[in-house]
Amino acid sequence: MAEVVYFVRDLLFVSKIREAADRLGVAVAAARDLETLERESAGARLVIVDLRLADAPAALERIARTAPTLPQATVGFADHERLDLMETARALGCTRVMAKGQFATELPRLLAGES
Repeated sequence: MAEVVYFVRDLLFVSKIREAADRLGVAVAAARDLETLERESAGARLVIVDLRLADAPAALERIARTAPTLPQATVGFADHERLDLMETARALGCTRVMAKGQFATELPRLLAGES
């Protein structure tokens, strides 16, 4: 099972996640649908969710259902002007919400478990 699971469809961010994970030797897995996300997130230490996805709220709800085996952190990212998405994510239990640029900058530390 992967240490980090990501629910991201944007190929630029998928590439960033995979490249950073490869450099760090961190096992990552893509969750392409909600069922896979729910199943895989139960054993992960970090789950990454692209909050711009239409099914991101449902994804966060499914992650929360995995309690008490909830991952240590759920990180969501969105465009910096999408405060509505960020607030919704916080309300649904996302432990860390950030703008895309901040996410890209902090990605290596997040994957390494430093943040």
